Amino acid sequence: MLFKKRILIIDSSDSARTILFKELVATLNDVDVIACATAQEALTATRRFEFQIITTGLTLPDMDGHDMIRQIRAQQKNRDTPIFVVSGDTQTQILDSDAEETLPNSITAYFDKAEGHKALVEFIFNFLARDTSLSARILNVDPSATSAAITNSILEKNNLNFLHVKDGMEAIHELQRDIEAHDKCTYDVLLTDLNLTPEMDGFKLIQTVRNTLKLDYLTLPVLLMTIEPEGDEKTDFTGIFGAGTNDFITRPVTEDALMERVINLINIKRQHEALQG
Repeated sequence: MLFKKRILIIDSSDSARTILFKELVATLNDVDVIACATAQEALTATRRFEFQIITTGLTLPDMDGHDMIRQIRAQQKNRDTPIFVVSGDTQTQILDSDAEETLPNSITAYFDKAEGHKALVEFIFNFLARDTSLSARILNVDPSATSAAITNSILEKNNLNFLHVKDGMEAIHELQRDIEAHDKCTYDVLLTDLNLTPEMDGFKLIQTVRNTLKLDYLTLPVLLMTIEPEGDEKTDFTGIFGAGTNDFITRPVTEDALMERVINLINIKRQHEALQG
């Protein structure tokens, strides 16, 4: 069972916030909705919970909306959460090049307040309807039968479709086959161990995916699995993220930790697909 979905509403207007809250609860009865009137309330909520969608205005009583969004993006839990800005001046916001330079990739989309609450609820409903439990596909690369069995059992328990392969070349061939068959990559997440084979370790696999197959961070998010450093060893963050990894997790993994990261990466892909139409 996937984690319960949550939506965060941030709106300084009591009436607007209440109307949107009630309509979302009535339409999405399997989703938790949290409503906040201020940026500080919202930041407290985002530090505590992971959200599937955040909606906010930019005029808040205690903080500029852009500053609040920057702080949300700096948090681990919601750095990739889709954020929809509800504004009465969407055209100006979209054309404001200065805002784009200071806030790159932080706002997922602008929603015109004039379209009304029902249109916003429908937009959110359609976004959430891209059900990860039904359509997500994971490519799991792991040479160890033992660790692969643990990972695969977690994915299976959470109703995620997956294919397990044992080495990097097999993964590359599968991705090439998938692209040729569908004219795009239909896998949502590449999950790979760091230690594969001498010819192609996890870093080289990810670099091949990024540079040869031309699958970027949004088209195929990558989660790298490593072992916990021992003694004076330190995690090679430069190597991990320099190779093109979206995120990493250390073994032994727990179900909650693995699924939190996998779902975050699925959301990255879903967000990208939604914006691409």
